[in-house]
Amino acid sequence: MNAMKLARKHGRQRRGLSLPEIMIGLSITVLLLTATAAAFNASAQAVSMNDMFFRASQSARVSLNQLMVEIRRCDAVSVTSNTIDIIRPAEDLQPGEVFRRFSYDSVNQKLTVQIFQAGNVGAPVRTLANNVTDVTFGPADMIKDANQAWVVVRVPVMVTVTVGNNVITLNGAAAPRRAQKA
Repeated sequence: MNAMKLARKHGRQRRGLSLPEIMIGLSITVLLLTATAAAFNASAQAVSMNDMFFRASQSARVSLNQLMVEIRRCDAVSVTSNTIDIIRPAEDLQPGEVFRRFSYDSVNQKLTVQIFQAGNVGAPVRTLANNVTDVTFGPADMIKDANQAWVVVRVPVMVTVTVGNNVITLNGAAAPRRAQKA
């Protein structure tokens, strides 16, 4: 009640916010909401990029592991700069299978595998890992076996995966079991 009498004494009664006060309040609110939206968007992009990098690096790890197991268990292996041909033991071959070719497709940035049947007929190419920016097969270490034939005793493999600014290089090496018998 005293406030009302005081307001009347000074000549006018305050009824709400003026237009300039509302405009300033709205401007501040818009700036805060814009900053919040930008932070949310940046956070969502970071989560998405991390997820893509995790998936790409995990598929490369699994692929490298599969390749190392195939090399260790193989009867014969042929290594070039961008392919590895593996002849698996008879008990592991699929019906009609002759050999498997692991290759790096630099154009599409993929690590792939293709199973070849009798008559050098290739099955469809399967992608093992995407976002692979570099693969190095070999050079393979070789020795002469008891029959004086050159055999591969160690195959190093390096796979580099890049997603955005994230890069990981995976390394592995395997020795074919035939070389261990020599």
